[in-house]
Amino acid sequence: MSESKITHPEWGVMKEQEFHPLTLKHQKDLENSYQAGDLFTDFYFWQANLGGYCMADMKQKVVVSPEHAFPLVRRIVDGAPHPGRRKKKKA
Repeated sequence: MSESKITHPEWGVMKEQEFHPLTLKHQKDLENSYQAGDLFTDFYFWQANLGGYCMADMKQKVVVSPEHAFPLVRRIVDGAPHPGRRKKKKA
């Protein structure tokens, strides 16, 4: 009996030989671009743990931040994706 495991993609950078995921919004933007086959070469975003304003190049698989250039990584991980923020109900 083979059950199919639930997996999802996760985007992040390799920093000091450890995987550091990007914020969920940026992961979703990168994944949507990846699924559409339209790889960003100049995706600009804010990521505090990388030193601020960053630029991702999906074709060269790199994220350039004020601190350093880091390898951009897409990996498949076990489990369901994070549901994201819940929208507040308007009163």
